Amino acid sequence: MDLFRMPPHGLKELNNYHHLFHPFLKAYGLGFLYYLSPRIFSLVLLRVKRRISNKKNNVVSPAIIDIFRKSSELHRFPAFCGATIGGWHVLQPIFEKSLETLGKFSESLGAEKATGEQRRRVATFLASASASAVAIRQLNSRNVEGPAGRTLDLTLFAVVRALDVVIGEIWARRKAHRAHSKTFTRLDRIIENNADAAIFAASAAVIMFSWLYEPEKLPSSYNKWITKISEADPRLITTLRRIRSGQFVYGKETGQAPLLQSLCGDLSLPKIWGDPAVTKRIPCEIVHHGFSKSCELHACWRFWNAWKAAFTMYLGLNFLVRLRNGLTIHTSLRAVGDAAKSAAFLGTFVGTFWYTICLTRTRLGPLFWPQSEQLFLENLCVKLSCLSCGWSILVEPAHRRSEIAFFVAPRALATFMPRKYERKHVWKETLVFAVSAGIVFTALKENPKRVRGVFGKLLGSVVS
Repeated sequence: MDLFRMPPHGLKELNNYHHLFHPFLKAYGLGFLYYLSPRIFSLVLLRVKRRISNKKNNVVSPAIIDIFRKSSELHRFPAFCGATIGGWHVLQPIFEKSLETLGKFSESLGAEKATGEQRRRVATFLASASASAVAIRQLNSRNVEGPAGRTLDLTLFAVVRALDVVIGEIWARRKAHRAHSKTFTRLDRIIENNADAAIFAASAAVIMFSWLYEPEKLPSSYNKWITKISEADPRLITTLRRIRSGQFVYGKETGQAPLLQSLCGDLSLPKIWGDPAVTKRIPCEIVHHGFSKSCELHACWRFWNAWKAAFTMYLGLNFLVRLRNGLTIHTSLRAVGDAAKSAAFLGTFVGTFWYTICLTRTRLGPLFWPQSEQLFLENLCVKLSCLSCGWSILVEPAHRRSEIAFFVAPRALATFMPRKYERKHVWKETLVFAVSAGIVFTALKENPKRVRGVFGKLLGSVVS
């Protein structure tokens, strides 16, 4: 019977309620702020707008109460955070004791003895994966009659983080081995220094291609944001889609003229330019939105507009981050500088996208593919634009690239699967999320540096 008696440290762990509930409360509080802040901000902004327009607003207070009520429901994000972290800490000592007991039983049968470190790692993985499975199922318990998929973005985020942990660990061991044998080459360093940039570039290519040709694969809010920041006229985007589908053909009357002719009219350009039956190639001035004949000036104009829009957004975020430590002249200047750099990244992204379109369809394309039809170049220019714009991430400092790549990669993965699916397949998503979360939390426990970026630091502060 001694095998099944809990050791003193196990009893102490389970009786230490402060140790168990403190991580739960921190995780729940963080999830509560994450859930509540944007919704309250949106309501306050709505009230300010209505006051400016002198409209009466009697729905803000009940709406705030409703948000607080919803945030306390079990199938909401705050409860998910609390259940994941709190459940892990409750199950950890139980799994450790169970594995210790199982180990003693296996040793009595002649099996190899497992070390305490090995048992702890396995217990951490099993405890965190089990808690995560319960939490994600609870988060999916809303609208059980309808299709599933509301937690897909969260699951893909966990998958990307888990892959980063696993690949990072494999690379670190390979690097240590090669450094010891002095075979770590220059190519290895290039790969190491540009891996995050390559991940972002590939993810951005997938997202931009989906935005142009398959917008239903992206969330509607994300589609609207890309359209806004890129300042793309819907008629021009529709033209690119119809070129790809074969509806828009040069030299033939297919009824597509009104689409671009209306844009030409708005830009004070000759309407005949928008008729594919007459023109041999859409003039660049239409793509330039009437700004200039120069493709270079147009790219600079796109860069400047995107930079201005992004600078305002990033400036507020940078000041908000520095408020907790107090604002000084030095930190304020740093906030302005960091905002300008981040805005330059987004401006370069947009400028590169549009400039690559012009280069491919009017300059480099005819040079490298002189025998190709113009429609081939019209399709090629979009693909090359999608592939090139993501490399603007190199404008950002190295430590920021991983954060941006981690934000974009899950959205790119989501385009390869349906946004909604039948509920009978929920167990598959639950399993994927549980394994991914187990890997991340185990790494956080054993080697916190392996969980990179702000997410790793934030999660580490919660679970500690």
